[in-house]
Amino acid sequence: MPFQRRFFEGRAFPVSVPAGEGPFPCVVFLHGVGENGTDGEKHLAVGLPARVGPDFPAVVVAPQCRGPWMYRGDDERLVMGALEAVCREVPVDRGRIYLTGLSQGGCSAFDLGAKHPEVWAALVVVCGAGRIADAMRLRRTPIRIYHGERDEVIPPSGHHQFDRETVGGRDMSKVLPHAAYVEFPGADHFIWDRVYGDPGLWDWLFAQRRP
Repeated sequence: MPFQRRFFEGRAFPVSVPAGEGPFPCVVFLHGVGENGTDGEKHLAVGLPARVGPDFPAVVVAPQCRGPWMYRGDDERLVMGALEAVCREVPVDRGRIYLTGLSQGGCSAFDLGAKHPEVWAALVVVCGAGRIADAMRLRRTPIRIYHGERDEVIPPSGHHQFDRETVGGRDMSKVLPHAAYVEFPGADHFIWDRVYGDPGLWDWLFAQRRP
C-alpha cells in the first residue's frame, strides 16, 4: 500500500500522496471500531485504504481512532491536526477536501461534518448514524449516504445501540433532503467494498468543490 507514516503530537497516522505536482484533492478516511488502536497500521486493511493504489488521484489521510467510540476528544484533535499538517506539507486543494467513514467512522463523518462544515467539500457516510440536531449544520454540504437494508449493527432506521442520540442513514436522509441516499436491498452492515469500489462515487466526489 502506498501509505507513509506521519506523526501528530506523537501519534502516527498514514498518508498517501499521488504522483505529480498538485494541487491535489484530499480524502480523510475514518475507520470502524474494530480497527481502533494506536499502531497506525491495522485500519489500512479495511475500507478505502485497502483500495488505494499508486493511481488513486487524491491525497488520503487515514487517522486511527484510539476510541473507545467515535473520533471525539483527542481523536477529533488528531483528525483535524493531521489534516492541517498534511495541507502544510503537500499541495492540497483546500476547496476539495472530503470526509468519509464507515460504521464508527460513518457516525464520526456525520459528527465532524457538522462540527467543521467550513472544511469539507462533501461527505460520504457508509453505514453510519447521525444526530437529527446536526441537520442544520450539514445543510450546505453535499452528502451521499449509504446503508444496507438489513444492517443489524447500525440499523438504517431508528436509534443506534451504542449512541441513543443518533439514528441510521435512512432517517438522516429524511432531514437532509439535499443528500443522496442509497440503500442496498438485502445487504447487511458490510457494504463498504461495494461503495468504495463504485467508480461513479469518485466521479461525483471529485467534482464537488467548496465555494
